Amino acid sequence: MNLSTLILLGVGWHTAQPEWRLSGQIHSHHELIIVLRGGQYVELDGLVCKAGAGDAFWFPEGVAHTEWADLCDPVESVFISLKWQKLPKSFSRQVSDTEGRLAQLARWLYDERKSDPSLAQPIAGALAGAIVAEYFRLAARPPHPLVSRMRKHLRQHLDEPLTLGDLAVASGLSKFHFVRRYSALTGRTPMEDLRLIRLTAARDLLLTTALTLKEIAPRCGLGDEFHLGRVFRRHFKIPPGAVRRKR
Repeated sequence: MNLSTLILLGVGWHTAQPEWRLSGQIHSHHELIIVLRGGQYVELDGLVCKAGAGDAFWFPEGVAHTEWADLCDPVESVFISLKWQKLPKSFSRQVSDTEGRLAQLARWLYDERKSDPSLAQPIAGALAGAIVAEYFRLAARPPHPLVSRMRKHLRQHLDEPLTLGDLAVASGLSKFHFVRRYSALTGRTPMEDLRLIRLTAARDLLLTTALTLKEIAPRCGLGDEFHLGRVFRRHFKIPPGAVRRKR
């Protein structure tokens, strides 16, 4: 993939109201939307689909699209404007960011933009290139539908006390078959994957917000700051506060 002609034009953070709607949008640049929380609907190439946390959309230059908020769960997203002469002719307009890499990179890029509005620093361009490369990696190797669906469900209900029984019901499989199938596809049990997603979400909030541990823990379903600190150190081998200081 040739990213030498990729130009980052801008990046922004969007928090929608329930009545938010953009109809018939046509841009003179490419736009990449990475959904962080909530949900929205997208109409592109004559198809309507629902986007939620863990989804990303690519709106090509000159192609009309419409976006509107989910009335019950308005979207929060990062949008990135790009110019790129080497865009592949055929690729998926939607990918599922099951590992959360796009979301993390997008947060870092937005944070960089706040420190340098001109986006002239080399790190901003490097982050944009990494985001595009990750998008097309996901487009070329989409995750198994069960993994994609379940990880999206986990992120959407991260602050809830989920049990294995809850996840099995959401998967549509018996508890036994769900655990066996999910473990074979991911190398982790569903509850191990949930714990990793929660810890990664907590780390992301430490790196990209000023929220306290007391505020972060319940958002990520990790109880209180004491439990968060204990499991964080066990997994990452470093205290949460040290991660923030190293930022």
